[in-house]
Amino acid sequence: LLNEPKLLIADEPTTALDVTVQAQILELIDSLQQKLNTAIVMITHDLGVVAEVAERVAVMYAGKIVEHGTVEQVFAEPKHPYTWGLLKSIPRLDTPRDVQLVPVGGRPPSLINRPSGCSFHPRCPFEHGPCTVTVPQLDGGEHAVACHLPPEAKSTIWAALNSGATPSEARAAGGLGAQEGVSS
Repeated sequence: LLNEPKLLIADEPTTALDVTVQAQILELIDSLQQKLNTAIVMITHDLGVVAEVAERVAVMYAGKIVEHGTVEQVFAEPKHPYTWGLLKSIPRLDTPRDVQLVPVGGRPPSLINRPSGCSFHPRCPFEHGPCTVTVPQLDGGEHAVACHLPPEAKSTIWAALNSGATPSEARAAGGLGAQEGVSS
């Protein structure tokens, strides 16, 4: 920081810290950003930190960006099944205590021997036709996503998941029918 960089990359700066120290670190990063007029790329798995400090977010899976947009866009209207899984796997204050968290099923892929098509398809409860064959491209725009699901299905599926539907129920609501081999 002595050289007053234009870009600071903070890789998991708050991992394994208690909430008080975490808040102090985030406050320090913010004050340094203001003082040095620097951009900060924060790499973290902590979605609470992302929601608190970021303006834009890029969700990565298997080393590739699968969704990016403003924090408001990605948190309010996520478009990628991995983002849905991340958001459904964290506790929320506005949900009843007895609501189960839903972990992202399966195992991350080998980065040496990637699966064909979309890297997320072996774990995705919404996988269909082109997912196993074609690598989805990140579409352009302010809120971009790399996913083969049709736009209307993405909105319908997220709305169903957000209202408490199981992945199987959300899949049906999105017009995808039954899926073989992936449990909900």
